[in-house]
Amino acid sequence: MSEELSGLRVVEIGTEISAPYCTKLLADLGAEVHKIETPAGDPLRWWGPFPGGRPDPDRAGLFDYLNSGKTRTRRDFADERDLAAVRDLIAGADILVENLPAGDVRRQDWGLDGDSLARVNPNLVVVRISAFGQDGPLRDRPTSPLTLQAAAGWVNPREFGRTPVQAGARIPEYIAGGYAALGALTALRVAAAEPGRPVEVDVSAYEALLSTLPYPMLLAERLKSMGLPTNTKAAPMLGIVRAADGWIGINCLTGQHWLDVCAMVGLPEFGEHQIAIMLGGPERDEFFAKVQPWLDSQSVAEIVELAQAMRIPAAPVNDGASILDCPQYRERGFFVPGGGEGWRYLRPGAPFRLSGPAAADADGTAAGPGEVDPSLPFRGLRIFDLSTFWAGAYLTCYLGAFGADVVKVESIQRPDAHRYSGALLRQGDDWYERGPLWQGTNLNKRDLTLDLNSERGRELARRLVAGADVVVENFSPRVVEQFGLDYDSLTGIKPDVIMVRMPGFGLQGPWRDYVGWALNIEQLAGMSAVTGYPDGPPCNLQGPADPIAGVHAGVALLAALRRRERTGTGQLIEVAQIEVGAAVTAEPVIEYSMNGAVMRREGNRHRSYVQGVYPTRDEDDWVAISVRDDDDWAALIAAMDAPQLGEDPRFATAESRRQHHDALDELFAAWTRQHSAEEVAEALTARGVPAERVMTPDRMYDVPQLDARGYYEEIEHPITGRHRYPGWPFRISPGPSRHHRTPPPTLGQHNAEVLGAIGVTAAELDELAAQQVIGRRLLE
Repeated sequence: MSEELSGLRVVEIGTEISAPYCTKLLADLGAEVHKIETPAGDPLRWWGPFPGGRPDPDRAGLFDYLNSGKTRTRRDFADERDLAAVRDLIAGADILVENLPAGDVRRQDWGLDGDSLARVNPNLVVVRISAFGQDGPLRDRPTSPLTLQAAAGWVNPREFGRTPVQAGARIPEYIAGGYAALGALTALRVAAAEPGRPVEVDVSAYEALLSTLPYPMLLAERLKSMGLPTNTKAAPMLGIVRAADGWIGINCLTGQHWLDVCAMVGLPEFGEHQIAIMLGGPERDEFFAKVQPWLDSQSVAEIVELAQAMRIPAAPVNDGASILDCPQYRERGFFVPGGGEGWRYLRPGAPFRLSGPAAADADGTAAGPGEVDPSLPFRGLRIFDLSTFWAGAYLTCYLGAFGADVVKVESIQRPDAHRYSGALLRQGDDWYERGPLWQGTNLNKRDLTLDLNSERGRELARRLVAGADVVVENFSPRVVEQFGLDYDSLTGIKPDVIMVRMPGFGLQGPWRDYVGWALNIEQLAGMSAVTGYPDGPPCNLQGPADPIAGVHAGVALLAALRRRERTGTGQLIEVAQIEVGAAVTAEPVIEYSMNGAVMRREGNRHRSYVQGVYPTRDEDDWVAISVRDDDDWAALIAAMDAPQLGEDPRFATAESRRQHHDALDELFAAWTRQHSAEEVAEALTARGVPAERVMTPDRMYDVPQLDARGYYEEIEHPITGRHRYPGWPFRISPGPSRHHRTPPPTLGQHNAEVLGAIGVTAAELDELAAQQVIGRRLLE
């Protein structure tokens, strides 16, 4: 276990996944976590998996994974002595994490409201996780995991011609927990500057899901301005396909990847039809009919090896069984034993690895956090940002938002490849400045171009590192090593530097140099295998692995900064993205290692109650409905004006309703087809039944809840004009009042400013530009 958060005391009054995962991450970094359960116990104890499949609340694998390493007690909050014991724990804590529903009266009864906590511990950081946040018009809206996914745009048509489907294995609940941990450690910096009153972190799980999407609202806005359809059904190619012995993901990120794939499978004549095939045109069926015989003749391992040799991002689609045999996970020893006496299983290890000089061996001097501005808690922090695409850039965007000076390094020869995302939007000679995905990820930064293939560029990089606190990169490992910018080299320049490395596959292992992006991570980590219909293929989640990795890297970085302030020592932080993906998809590997059972894809279903996604009277408009209990069932019958269903013995209990799920799906669909999605959602939520219209990109700016909470930040870009950029899914009070500070920079915009600060003269800048070491325009 790491010791970065040694001495940090955390109290958790949480259930299920979001709050326990938040505190698990803090415990992984050395915090002391005390979990308090009610006498009834955390409901996750009854979720499983269980040894032999027999319910046993003391041997629940997923509960154990999320709560091992914590001190656990049960307290009756109706008993004054137990309440006094809880207050004593809170009085000695640094952080309290809870996930009671917003507006829950128990918060007052248990003394967890702001005023009560201020009397008990005025220096406390309080993290509150709820579905929609602690305020706004949707605060008290009934919700379920499915309907929350639907409202946030996570329920998608992942297979052509089929009903949109949710993400499996409860992955979204981990996402809220990850952001909560990030918010908690950020708030600690605010609390240091604002002693004497609690600092509250209000985490919205809804906004957390929106924050992991690849900026579909920005993309839709741009497509609309060009007169193009805003809700494209395009899917990355080839996507997930079946080989001779299993599923494989072949993921074309660029046009060159597509040409290489066509050559690999012996179908070069399709090289000019990528867009038509992605959009599902007639060429799609023809292409897949012709490629399948080649796929059938090859094993997954053979295709992965061939594709990777051609630098095509390809990966096996792992499930809970195959992931344990995956060479990269196995060689890195990622899965570790869990359980107790008489029962054992394997679970994911910590999703980050920290190494560096021990505090006793360090030559540095502890400096503390210095003067902290509560409105900009990272002010004074200097970041040298070598990141590309989304994962690393997401982390540095966050740091810059709250005050860090982030210098993003590109080159005019090879800019950040994320600028190439969105080929349909390449308008004008400055097309590389216009991409909504790049813009959304690179707010709050200064942009510097340096040709690191040149000695002069590397020399300038070393001078900049000498003044940096943190260096961030997420290339494949060999890239920064070739530039002489690996951790060992950097410590020779600045001994207390913290370096965050975020390779897709890790710094060691047989696959360390494989190419990959978000879809590979989803496929390797088991995320795709649990998403989709039982009778269909595994399905991609379409990108959230990148920001999820960025959030986890942020948690590790803030812990390392806290350690450096205490000891004066830097750190190497390794965040292998495939390990983060597996950490938030823990249940399948726990189930298999415990019981030898491969977790099935469940579509939109739930193991305890009936639910689904249903068509409405409007084509391509869907509504998600969950019927959690008998009260929901009675309310639904009333909304449908179908009292006869209440007398039907097939639907008398939750279990009988699940046994006749198909029949209920037909009845629900017949009713929803008569109405709009909004009519269904409003009729049901007014009666307390979770229901939501499935969100699409073109409507993501039209959500009063987001307006009420100030989720979007309107900023002027110098080329593309004003845009509303998504913010962060929590609010810290007291704390930052804005989500972003500056627009995304143009290529090389800050060359003179950044290099001038290290003594480069105007004449030298001209010379560097003439030698193309720096520049302001892309070299085509």
